[in-house]
Amino acid sequence: MTDTDNKIRPPSPGPRWPRWAVLVVVGLVLVIAAGWGVGTLVRACGGLGSGVTEIDGECVGVTDGSYVFAPELADVEAKIAEENARVAASDKRVVTLALLHPMTANLTSALSITAVRHALEGAYTAQYRANHQQFGDPNPLIRLVLANEGSHQDQWQPVVQQLAGMVDDEDPLVAVTGLGVSLTQTRLAADELAALGIPMVGAIATADELNYANIRGFLRVVPPNREYIESLRGYLQRRPELDSAILVFDSNSDDPEIPDLFTRSLRDNMREVMSSLIKFPAQSYIGETIPSETTPLLFKNIVSNICAVQAQGLKIVLFGGRRADLPYFLTALGERVCLDTPMTVAAAATELGVVKEREAELRENKITVVYAASTDPPGWGNTVSGTPANFAEFRSQFDELGFDPTRLDGDTLSNHDAVVTAVTAIRLAATPNSAPTPGDVLGQLLNLNGPNNSIPGASGQLSFSFRGTQGDESGNPCDKPIPVLEIAPSVPSAEPEPIYVTCS
Repeated sequence: MTDTDNKIRPPSPGPRWPRWAVLVVVGLVLVIAAGWGVGTLVRACGGLGSGVTEIDGECVGVTDGSYVFAPELADVEAKIAEENARVAASDKRVVTLALLHPMTANLTSALSITAVRHALEGAYTAQYRANHQQFGDPNPLIRLVLANEGSHQDQWQPVVQQLAGMVDDEDPLVAVTGLGVSLTQTRLAADELAALGIPMVGAIATADELNYANIRGFLRVVPPNREYIESLRGYLQRRPELDSAILVFDSNSDDPEIPDLFTRSLRDNMREVMSSLIKFPAQSYIGETIPSETTPLLFKNIVSNICAVQAQGLKIVLFGGRRADLPYFLTALGERVCLDTPMTVAAAATELGVVKEREAELRENKITVVYAASTDPPGWGNTVSGTPANFAEFRSQFDELGFDPTRLDGDTLSNHDAVVTAVTAIRLAATPNSAPTPGDVLGQLLNLNGPNNSIPGASGQLSFSFRGTQGDESGNPCDKPIPVLEIAPSVPSAEPEPIYVTCS
């Protein structure tokens, strides 16, 4: 479906403004973009009033699903547009919830277009469930808009300002979900939304510093990196033969201008939590997902150094990088000169769908990948120990909406749970006679706990409260299972049952 498809005609995205107002807004965007330098190009995508503008070759901005960002998203965007049209035609009160997320992708972006599609499928499933008699009183109804901040999240500023302009709409914006991955841009966008008093629920951002204590009004449905690393350490303690490690990390962690918050947090936690295991000098590479003039993904010398210390007892490679880089590292490791010796690669806080497809290759190359993940859809589909109570109901609805349950992953579940969390806060803040304001919703975020107000997420019964010595754990979910899984273990029949760790 495209924005010219005549099968569905949802209401125009964003504010329902007259033509003169649209022209003023477009003019303002041009002025702002001009301030970024002469190299910035701005033009409308999908026509005036689409809510989407082309900046530096990408269409960014806010749509209700009627503007399609990529062909791979057409089906799910059509469903979102249809649900938004149904909501608009109802006689009930309606509020707007925005999914701020990359909706475009390229070869160097942290998220693939497949990951984007999964995120939208999860968010739409939550919207549909919320509007069809689930998650308590279905009042107000939820209008879901898609806010594209660009493939590298570098166009967050005009998009956040666009969202800010929707707070006083007829169907007012009251919260934002998603927030993308753990980049410096994520922190900047969250800080700006916090300054505007707009509450947020992050879906997949795991860097430790992204929490309510540092960013007022910010929750996330995934644990911080430290909890993933602690879960991974707990697993390794049950494997005494894996007693020595080397750390491989992405040096974008230390970029002086735009450090990668995810890899920095991952590296620092691995160094601290795994200190007793790390016996060899750390190795660094340049990750591909942060634009750089330096050649990325140079793993040849790293693999050579790994083989050089294997004779000294090396058993584990701790991978402190992004999921987009891991397949390249595993390919390089599969070409190592010490191929006869098995190697275990440990990763955390990531989804490894692409790696799962390479089990035969990994087994042939004597590589086992152990990872601490946010979800385990295949295992939960088979009701392994620790399967969340609400997973089966979510999966059934996901299937009924026409999506492929075999494609379920952490992107899907986490974006679903982020929307459910925001919806729960919205409905706690609503009154019989008026829609809640962003401030009303923000005031309920740390009340999402207890037997009545915890979140019935697909990935767990989540709860949020003020906690930690100085509130530093506020905004991180409690009672969130963290499965530790293996891909292509050397002895398939001996693959262990996942370990689940929850916060207290």
